[in-house]
Amino acid sequence: MTDSLLRRAQHSLAPAQRRDLEELAAMCAADPVMNVVPAMHVEVALASGVVPAGLWAVRKRAGWSRELIGLVWGGANLTVVLPRAADEDAEDGVRADLAAGLIGRMSRPAALVGAADITLDLWGRVEPWWAPAREVRPHQVSMSIQGPARTVAALATDDLRLDAVRPATEADYDLLLPACVHMFIGEVGYDPMRHGRAAYEERLRYLVRGGRAYLQYGEIDGRRQVVFKAEVGALGGGVAQLQGVWVHPSARGRGLARAGLVAVIDAVRGRHAPTVSLYVNDFNAPALAAYDAVGMVRAGAFATVMF
Repeated sequence: MTDSLLRRAQHSLAPAQRRDLEELAAMCAADPVMNVVPAMHVEVALASGVVPAGLWAVRKRAGWSRELIGLVWGGANLTVVLPRAADEDAEDGVRADLAAGLIGRMSRPAALVGAADITLDLWGRVEPWWAPAREVRPHQVSMSIQGPARTVAALATDDLRLDAVRPATEADYDLLLPACVHMFIGEVGYDPMRHGRAAYEERLRYLVRGGRAYLQYGEIDGRRQVVFKAEVGALGGGVAQLQGVWVHPSARGRGLARAGLVAVIDAVRGRHAPTVSLYVNDFNAPALAAYDAVGMVRAGAFATVMF
């Protein structure tokens, strides 16, 4: 995709500027649950005055002016915030120009993640350049809760000698890391300790230092182990997005996820943000049942394209 072709388009993609940040924050606030990841980065930029390299502005060309109409967060994952256009033709034009901008100006990310309609539409447009995808998950249920979690009880867990759910500390790191890796392999499909270990470990340490990693110990096979864990992976716009919810394989089916989520949701709402969200594959019936049980409600649909 050449620069000349991009210049003839009606919409441009360019690095965001400090003068854009307030408007970008307002765009994210239109759907804070769906837009929590870009909102997080916009808020950091507003607080610091430094615009990160991964934050891009989508603008409409109108004479000499450039109207701000959307944003792209391009970190390890790429997420787009693009309000609907006035009509289908206008919307198609915006998305076509944005796809051309992504191809011409950005490298292929580790994944496309975001609202299902725009994510899958853009994937269809960039696929000839960015294919093959390792996996496409076209419908992931977005869920959220804005009040206290619905109390549930773990079932027959006396033998596990459970501790209370609490924020992890640096002293927990060596036992928390294997649980996180096990979850990552099962969810994403590769071992982060073989591919990008330094970045993976630094991110986990960052979450632990920030009080955003939660865990619960129990006894399995005569050893104290992490039996439940979850992290606040994204935090912005008054929303805390849970990621990495996991129960030890030997302790599944006993209600630990439900009871653990109640504790985490209430702690996160008290410490981090009034709304707690997450998204889950639509084929993961046990997880959906657990989230329903604690009072989370459907808030939309995500999609993920993994490379």
